Amino acid sequence: MSLVTIGKISKPQGVRGELKIIPLTDDAERFVSLREVYVGDTLYRVVAARVAANGVFVTLEGVCDRNAAELLRNMPLQVSRRDAVRPAPDRCLIVDLIGCEVTDGTRAIGTVCDVLQHGAADVWVIRAGDRKAMIPAIRRLVLDVDVQARKVLLDRQAYEDLVVYED
Repeated sequence: MSLVTIGKISKPQGVRGELKIIPLTDDAERFVSLREVYVGDTLYRVVAARVAANGVFVTLEGVCDRNAAELLRNMPLQVSRRDAVRPAPDRCLIVDLIGCEVTDGTRAIGTVCDVLQHGAADVWVIRAGDRKAMIPAIRRLVLDVDVQARKVLLDRQAYEDLVVYED
């Protein structure tokens, strides 16, 4: 079964097994409707979930105290691919972007190998052979993303203006 990572367990919250989650999605409210999640190879039923000003908090069946919650620290929170939220038409899941071929319409640039999330815009890491380049995922640069065809089209001039090469 294919799994999609939607968050990372940050730490226990309190003494009753509640977990603080670092969301890896642009819609933290999605956690409220979760029924089941995978942590490692284990499927858990979600007992409660809430979104607060200071984060997302989830309680899992069987995780009843701080010690049990501590064992899950830093683990990914995943859902099955079929249960993953369908992105809006102009959006895509990061997992679908990885492996897409990147071009500027006339030449191949490389393949998306990672997506970094650091603030105002995601940063896509593109591998071309043994070299890596990083670009911001902004409308001025990214003209089209077709995850079905596994292709990304960039504006050539914007790419030259914005690309940062890894040493």
